[in-house]
Amino acid sequence: MSGYVARMRHDGPPGRSAEYDLLVGSAARRWASIDPLLPEPSHPRLSTHPLLTVSDEAGRPVAAGTMRYSWYQPGEVGRTWGVPDQHWLTPLVGGPDPEGALDSLLTSWRDQLEKLPSGTGSESAAQLTWPSRDVCGVRPLQRHGMQPITVLAARRQRRGVPPSLPPRDVTMRLADIHDLAVVVGLIMEEHRYEEFFGGVFVQPETPEQTRRVVSRALTRRPSWVWLAERRGRPVGLLWVSPPERARWAAPLVKAAPAAYIGYAVVAEEERGRGIGTALVSQAHQAMDSHGIAVTLLNYSVMNPLSGPFWHRVGYRPLWTTWEIRPALALR
Repeated sequence: MSGYVARMRHDGPPGRSAEYDLLVGSAARRWASIDPLLPEPSHPRLSTHPLLTVSDEAGRPVAAGTMRYSWYQPGEVGRTWGVPDQHWLTPLVGGPDPEGALDSLLTSWRDQLEKLPSGTGSESAAQLTWPSRDVCGVRPLQRHGMQPITVLAARRQRRGVPPSLPPRDVTMRLADIHDLAVVVGLIMEEHRYEEFFGGVFVQPETPEQTRRVVSRALTRRPSWVWLAERRGRPVGLLWVSPPERARWAAPLVKAAPAAYIGYAVVAEEERGRGIGTALVSQAHQAMDSHGIAVTLLNYSVMNPLSGPFWHRVGYRPLWTTWEIRPALALR
């Protein structure tokens, strides 16, 4: 690792084009060998974001990372989903020693964060997303103090448990605009539960922001929001974004088309009774019949319910987001 040289660039990718292609090709081969669902790695593009590069003793690039900063002021929707000051690194790591290259890249990132005049206080975080099966990254990420916080999980078409019927007195249907208050209430219950795990921060504006998003979704036909009711009382929901409304997720996975499950909620007093499994089964049948090749969703690593449930119904980790708070705690 001591032979690596790190630089920050604002004017273009590191080294000669052919050498940079070697870095991308090296990362692509490693990704393809560890996980067939990973997409082809893309070339970082310098626009308004600086690029960190790590080169070996011969000057060949072995790692690159695009730095991005987001700031959410009070009242913004993004404030519900994280701390106000978010520092992101998008890493691309190759070469014969990806563990050492990533370690050097993280050291360089820490040095750059220390030079920033603001945005690194107590309500800040340093974050990056790493392929879940690329285990060579785990030790350097841990050495630098980062911890896994969320997983993007994937399910291939027709994978998972066999179709499941709901409990005898539970019915399921697609929600519509008349269910607005019910759907918002269930989602806010989920938000409040997720606050325990540090990934959601309910703000005074969150209920109204949620109501506006739900209202748009429920006016569509079909809504792709399934509602479970026990004798007419709402007890759970599952909200799917079909491929045309999940285009942002398409570059994260090789299979296509891709759908995304944004919410799966079962009321606290109803958990463990098969309602969640029945909702997922209903949604899976609909997605499989529409030819959706892969379904994605996020869950918190610390949530004791989410991971076991989603693994049981056919999902497995694809990408893991690592984080450290505050950003300057990065070692």
